[in-house]
Amino acid sequence: MALDDLLRALEEDAVTRADHARARARAEAERVRAEGAARLEERRRAELRAREIVLRAAAARALDVTRREATRRHLEARAAALERIRNRTAERLDARAGDPALLPLLRRDLSRALEYAGDGPLTVEASRGMLDGLRGALGGRPEVTLVPLEGPGGLVLRAADGAWTVDATFGGRLRRAWPGLAIELARRLEPDR
Repeated sequence: MALDDLLRALEEDAVTRADHARARARAEAERVRAEGAARLEERRRAELRAREIVLRAAAARALDVTRREATRRHLEARAAALERIRNRTAERLDARAGDPALLPLLRRDLSRALEYAGDGPLTVEASRGMLDGLRGALGGRPEVTLVPLEGPGGLVLRAADGAWTVDATFGGRLRRAWPGLAIELARRLEPDR
């Protein structure tokens, strides 16, 4: 029986060793699987971070382009609105070129201009309907010639020798005043900006 006991003991020992070897192999396989899963998860996270960076950059660029486009459209719309206001103002000023209600203002402007013009001969251009009313503002200066103004209302003073010209037409005044007026109008059109 000793041989049977020995064989049984050897067989049990072999089974035990095989079980331990299988358990070690399973543990090693599980460790390798876990390490692989961890590496795979880290690679996936790295790819997601890289993709997120790319997508955030693309979104930032798209947002920047959209903002610039919106700003461009806003500025164009504001410029168009200001241009309409300017054109409408010029039309209204032109329509009032012969308005007798403006005669006192034109007389005042002519008197002031003559103070600075000196005593030399000069020509004053004004709307046909205003010429007779402006004669009284000449202060008896015979060297001043009144002639009809071709174009918009207001006054144009010219030195006889061509040394200087003063454009006091409504259109000229609007042109000179427009930059400041446009700034103020833009403020009023966009009080929240």
